[in-house]
Amino acid sequence: MGKDRGSTRIGRSDRRRFLEGTVAALAGGSVLAGGATRTLSWADWPQVRKQFLLKPGTIYLNCASIGVPPAPVVDSLARNRRSMAVDPIGAKSDLSRRIIERSRPSLAAFLGVDPQEVAFTQNASQGLQSIAAGIPLKPGDEVLTTSHEHPAGIRPWRRRAQLEGIVVHEIPMPSPLPPKEEILERICARMTSRTRVLFFCQVTRGGLLNPVRELCALARERGVLSAVDGAQAVGMMPVDLRNLGCDFFAASLHKWVLAPAGTGVLYVRREVQDDFSPGLTWEEPADARRFQMPGTFGYSVRASLGDAIAFLRNIGLERIGARNRRLSDYLKERLASLPRVRLISSRSPRLSSPGITIFEVPGHGGMKLRAGLQERGIGVDDHVRDGHDAVRVATHFFTTRAEIDRTLSVLQELIRA
Repeated sequence: MGKDRGSTRIGRSDRRRFLEGTVAALAGGSVLAGGATRTLSWADWPQVRKQFLLKPGTIYLNCASIGVPPAPVVDSLARNRRSMAVDPIGAKSDLSRRIIERSRPSLAAFLGVDPQEVAFTQNASQGLQSIAAGIPLKPGDEVLTTSHEHPAGIRPWRRRAQLEGIVVHEIPMPSPLPPKEEILERICARMTSRTRVLFFCQVTRGGLLNPVRELCALARERGVLSAVDGAQAVGMMPVDLRNLGCDFFAASLHKWVLAPAGTGVLYVRREVQDDFSPGLTWEEPADARRFQMPGTFGYSVRASLGDAIAFLRNIGLERIGARNRRLSDYLKERLASLPRVRLISSRSPRLSSPGITIFEVPGHGGMKLRAGLQERGIGVDDHVRDGHDAVRVATHFFTTRAEIDRTLSVLQELIRA
């Protein structure tokens, strides 16, 4: 490798040592390059950053769209794909075994559920489509949702309403969100004897944090099924589906989990599986795997998922969540101090996610600012919805404060231009 990449890239032996401590890390420690195992402190984050292959000068703040796989995941995927090219018969068998014995159990444990309740998907959109198609409903049955849902989540319900005569109520919610008591009141007020499903995002596209556990408990009390879009939550912070109490959950793993593109998850609680029929399903096995799309899939990609999960668990999801919160708090503090910038995201940890921050600059559209930042090597996204013309910044644990400072410095240049 060229010398200009030496500051951001590491050798294969260092990457291997970073993953060698998986078992120890899962037992309560955390692994640093060189094989040492101990509790991770804030001073260790530069060592974690070295596991990422971003070219010098690139600032990536868009894991809410697609994440950046760290070096051990990149290496795993490359090895898997090469093995399929060299020995397709043996590799298919080996990768299938790794998916069954490692990827699926790791993913289930990551989400706090049983492997029999987990189905692989291509992405969250596919899982959300399955949920909307598979819950048994009759004409006149009601689905409650909110005005903040992602198009991939709400469109399947709207289409089913057109075709089958179900009723979809999209309850208006402000941005930022009100206190959780008001959210619950708004939902509760729209529930009737015909309500069958409550569908909502755990974290919205704009980083708004819904009271998932309370909403799922409300649904359960009313005999209503709860379905959650978790695309912007898994990997950003700990997610325990058993604790949340939802019946269905879908997420992409190529975002905050930093897995290769083409990995998603659909959770179907064991007790509701027999009444769930999303369409193209298998008769066997008699668990959530029957809800996976039939046909050939990316063996190499799914086998690498175990390495992505191991990478995060080596660090610790609680530590990642806390790190993400500290970074977003710092970003919000800096944004709030800038003239002409309007911070939209709440500073309350009860209402805002630990990784997504949105802001507006009157007179400067979000799409234009996104393009200007991108031209200078800074990857963000726009958020032109929910009444906003904003910029969306996704800070993940590998982000540095220096990168946040640089981003805001460039932002000020764009505003002054």
